[in-house]
Amino acid sequence: MYEVRIRIHEEKDLYNILDPDQVMLSDEIISYVNRKYREREHNDDYRLHVISDVPVDQDRVRKSFASYLDHEQKIESREHHICTLKQIKMVIIGIVFIGLWLMAEGMTDLIFVEILSVIGSFAMWEAANIRISEKPRIRIRRIRLLILSEADIIFSVAGEE
Repeated sequence: MYEVRIRIHEEKDLYNILDPDQVMLSDEIISYVNRKYREREHNDDYRLHVISDVPVDQDRVRKSFASYLDHEQKIESREHHICTLKQIKMVIIGIVFIGLWLMAEGMTDLIFVEILSVIGSFAMWEAANIRISEKPRIRIRRIRLLILSEADIIFSVAGEE
């Protein structure tokens, strides 16, 4: 079990100071939790331990954390969708230009034929690049969000641990 201990003086320390409803977690807390996530061993379960000087509203903290994760998952889903559309677009462009290149291969204007070949090849390479580099990064972030969403959150008051 990998436990991330977060020490606060009072509950408001968890929230973004610009959020009047105090529902949005602070960037500092989010950054700290994500940094600690990367330090854990691969198969370790994850636990957040909030230690405060005074009791905190545990349900509110859990809802804020869940809200943050839900928001991030929506962003990741949108990014995955955009990458998929971009990849499909590049494959179609690549097929069209390579098809035009094959049809124009007997033409005497070699520069035009080579331009078709380069554009088609570039589009296909870009589609492969999206699949090889961008989608795995999105998948890794999705896995991180899933693991964080399954994390236990425990609370204690300083001195009563």
